[in-house]
Amino acid sequence: MPDPIVTLSRCLHVLGAIVLLGGAIFTRYVLMPAASQLPEAEHDQLKRGITRRWKPFVHGGITILVLSGFYNYLGVAAAQHQGDGKYHMLMGIKILLAMFVFFIVSVLPGRVRVFEGMRRNSRMWLTIAIVCATVVVILAGILKIRGIPATAAPAETTAAIQAAR
Repeated sequence: MPDPIVTLSRCLHVLGAIVLLGGAIFTRYVLMPAASQLPEAEHDQLKRGITRRWKPFVHGGITILVLSGFYNYLGVAAAQHQGDGKYHMLMGIKILLAMFVFFIVSVLPGRVRVFEGMRRNSRMWLTIAIVCATVVVILAGILKIRGIPATAAPAETTAAIQAAR
């Protein structure tokens, strides 16, 4: 029987990714084109209202993804994939891309002046974040289904993993 904490952590991780990526896709490809039809004053008011409501989801989602992601990796996957260089390389790429996405989605609803240029070109930056987040999801899928190479883990670790299944 799977560990309930591991199961909960993985479920929270997937749900966090669904909410943030889904919200970004909706915003970029549905909301932004529809809102661009509005007069400037109404557009600005709508943007402020959405930003105020969306920001807690962004911050909460990032927090959930970081905490559950590091728990899943350090507490579960790292030991299972000990000696598996390809796994750790792909995981490193996934983590770096995720941090880049977190940066973009944190800056866009923010108010720091240094990033005003990014906010003015939010369509492009949101598109970049969506593409990078999609690559993160693809890498997660590859890492999940590729299994544990027999040469990656010591025999006792492999036997323990098989027994736990």
